[in-house]
Amino acid sequence: MDFSQWGEPSKEWLAFAAANSEMLSRSEDSLPPLEQQQNANNMRSKIAKSLLQNTGLDQLVATQGHAVPTRDGNSITVRSYRPVLLGTQPLPCYVYYHGGGFIFGSLDTELFNASWVAHSLSMTVVHVCYRHTPQVKGMTPWHDALDGFEWVVSHAEELGIDSSRLVVGGISAGGSLSACVVQHEVKRARETGTACRIRGQVLGIPTLIHNEAFPYHLFAGEEKTSFVQCADAPIIPKKRIKLFARLLGSEFDPHDPVWSPALADEEELRGTPQTAFLVAGYDPLRDEAMWYAQKLKNAGVRTNVHVFPGLPHSFSSFIQLPSRKRWNEVMLGCLRWAAADEDGWIVEAAPVMPPSMERLAEATSSSNLVTIGASPADAIKGAGNSL
Repeated sequence: MDFSQWGEPSKEWLAFAAANSEMLSRSEDSLPPLEQQQNANNMRSKIAKSLLQNTGLDQLVATQGHAVPTRDGNSITVRSYRPVLLGTQPLPCYVYYHGGGFIFGSLDTELFNASWVAHSLSMTVVHVCYRHTPQVKGMTPWHDALDGFEWVVSHAEELGIDSSRLVVGGISAGGSLSACVVQHEVKRARETGTACRIRGQVLGIPTLIHNEAFPYHLFAGEEKTSFVQCADAPIIPKKRIKLFARLLGSEFDPHDPVWSPALADEEELRGTPQTAFLVAGYDPLRDEAMWYAQKLKNAGVRTNVHVFPGLPHSFSSFIQLPSRKRWNEVMLGCLRWAAADEDGWIVEAAPVMPPSMERLAEATSSSNLVTIGASPADAIKGAGNSL
């Protein structure tokens, strides 16, 4: 395998990097992990709250927190997002796991992203806020992801979810958790002879293989793999990926499919729901996503893969990049696709409109030729221009 043709920095990225070299050179890797976590979460939360208010989404999407018990006797919080104007009707659901190297992220860092998806797609979004390093180690984030998913399924009616249209997905570290949840669900369905409860999954720039278990021998050459070609790429260079892994601890087998879901046998992947990928070409995580997509395809799974050549991990965080808009469009398209029927048919939901627009629509529904307040003569004059 060789995906290195997408790994050279694009002209778009090189121009952005040249104009923002000071910002991109900043690093807090020398700080203690807890301090890094606090600083990053505070910044991300501040940005999310600002975007939420400036776009007016805080008035259009209702949120609610729910305490979810975990298997170790503790609890996590999941937050549901629902378009206000859609009332209590059952909606498709996106179970969402955030990114951040298993160390960064909180309920508030995802306020805008989750609200934006809920409003744009008329979906209920349920953000499962798993626990992070360095407060926890080992399997805890994955167990939290599984416990959160089971809670969502068992509380579908309370959450106003159409349980037949359930999508699971995540970004970066959240992609690993999503893949784990889906593989666990496929195994449960196989062993119990029941239907898989997940319609589709969406994996954005996912981490799917522990860095100590990467299968270099399967690629055209070690120097062509993304871990080598993009080792010094911005945002998450290889050394930072190793830091994130160390914080999770070392008392595990990095080849375990729970830690490295892309290493699962193809036979075990049969029955996986349709899966969409968003992959950045200039990203150390590129190849594990591409390889996993290929394995799923070999196992008979419908896949939908979007590659952004020459762009680094999390490039969509930079609003100045033109490709950010395309990423957002693709993300919404992938979520629609993942929630669609197997034949690929998508019935578009009506846009969410404020009450003033609803009243205007009702007032004009009797005739699309007559302007409110117009006389019959005006209507006759305008009739010739109605097509």
